[in-house]
Amino acid sequence: MKYKLFISAAGRGTRVAGLTSINKSLLPINYEAVTSKIIESYPKNLEIIIALGHEKEIVKNFLKIRHPDRKIKFVNIKKYSGIGSGPGYTLYQCRKYLQCPFIYSSCDTMVLEKVPPPSVNWLGISKVKNTERFLIIEKKKSDNMYFLYDKKRKIEIDKKKKQFNAFIGLAGIKDYKNFWQGFSNNSELKDNELQISNGLNYILANAKLKNFKWLDTGTNESYLNTLNFFNDNTLRKPNACTYIGNGKVIKFFTDKSKVKKLKNRSKNLDEFSPKSVKARSHYFFYDYAEGKLLSELKIRDFVNLIDQMHKKFWKIKKNVNMKKFKKNCLNFYKNKTISRIDNLLNKKIVNDNLEYINNCKVVKINELLKKINWKKLSNGIPSNFHGDFQPENIVMKNKQITLIDWREDFDGNATVGDIYYDFAKLEHALLVNGEIIRNKKYYVKINNNKVKYNIATKKNLISFRNYFHKYLIINQYDLNKVKLLSALIYLNISPLHDYPYNEFLFYHGKLTLTKILEKETNNEI
Repeated sequence: MKYKLFISAAGRGTRVAGLTSINKSLLPINYEAVTSKIIESYPKNLEIIIALGHEKEIVKNFLKIRHPDRKIKFVNIKKYSGIGSGPGYTLYQCRKYLQCPFIYSSCDTMVLEKVPPPSVNWLGISKVKNTERFLIIEKKKSDNMYFLYDKKRKIEIDKKKKQFNAFIGLAGIKDYKNFWQGFSNNSELKDNELQISNGLNYILANAKLKNFKWLDTGTNESYLNTLNFFNDNTLRKPNACTYIGNGKVIKFFTDKSKVKKLKNRSKNLDEFSPKSVKARSHYFFYDYAEGKLLSELKIRDFVNLIDQMHKKFWKIKKNVNMKKFKKNCLNFYKNKTISRIDNLLNKKIVNDNLEYINNCKVVKINELLKKINWKKLSNGIPSNFHGDFQPENIVMKNKQITLIDWREDFDGNATVGDIYYDFAKLEHALLVNGEIIRNKKYYVKINNNKVKYNIATKKNLISFRNYFHKYLIINQYDLNKVKLLSALIYLNISPLHDYPYNEFLFYHGKLTLTKILEKETNNEI
């Protein structure tokens, strides 16, 4: 039958505030946006009406990039918050595009079952214990359905009932004329909003209830529960999101200037850049690179990587203003680290007063940093650079290498960086692997005045590290300098991650730095 799909994505999504900086319709689940999961569950030829309000351009641009093959009509909802707004108001503003049977879907509702067409009026339901957040569907003795919004009213009717039918924000509307008439006849606001129930009440007599396995992303708690259901343990950043779909990698950044810089820097990757790198507003995207991550491969692949990087990528830059370059290095290594650590300590995320880490006596982090010879550390080697050169940002297929997730600059310089920073990023990630972290194969325990931590290691990465150290020594690079910078990386990325990973990074970085400096007591770095 001919019908349309309506997706409501206009609201602010205040109930998931704090978990993400992006619109709730674009919340990621295993690198796929919730709205994309909804769209992809329907036939390819289905016309889709999407109501937009809050951050409308961000949502629209994403959907155009991710779903260029879909027939989507975007409707701008000016009043998406405040008195008189609400899901019912949003839907009613789209009525001229929905003069036919249609499916109503909230952008924070996913179901596991195949959604049936609106060949009859139906309402999606799921059992809940707590009624406070939900529109509850019940039957009177006369078998006519009615809606309740308030938990107290529910208790007054049935104090013994332990589970209730909650409307999940998914419905099939066959009798669309009666549905729209409901809004015309009833403009009553509930909780200062116009609700979809104003229309649904007019088709209830002929409606069926359909039970679904419901995955809700409308609140912090429900979103986290949904992530757990899908075994999504992706490490998240507060101001960025990554999506993968339709043969593309799509990256969102709250900072639009970063997008432009990343696109421009893709040229510096030469033959190792992904294909079709593009930018649009807050989005940076390119063709998905087929192959395996370096972290999944064997020593021969790593040897090939280092060989190609040495010959083709890590090109030493000439005619560089070394005074300015050293200043860039000092700021990037010292000032950035101190600033980020201060931020971490001010938020009281970690305890810098603990005297022992893995039975090793430690001093406060600022005392430790004072022991570094920053001048010597900042005497870098200007070269082409990646900026986050680690195994999970390197894709290999046979001998073909694709570098992904590069930095936009090195202390503001898009063309010249310190080769030692790429070395240090590789060193740190060969010991602390993203897969290990995502699978929570590490621990941090604090007891009295002591910290104990441990982390699993991957055998292939250990063999990579041994070969890498030989490469550095043979080519007369300073291995100790690489290790020290790696320790600083653990420290300065710790504020960028959530608990308990941020805690692990801080203590691991502090202990690593302590041991390095102890070994160099008589020969300062």
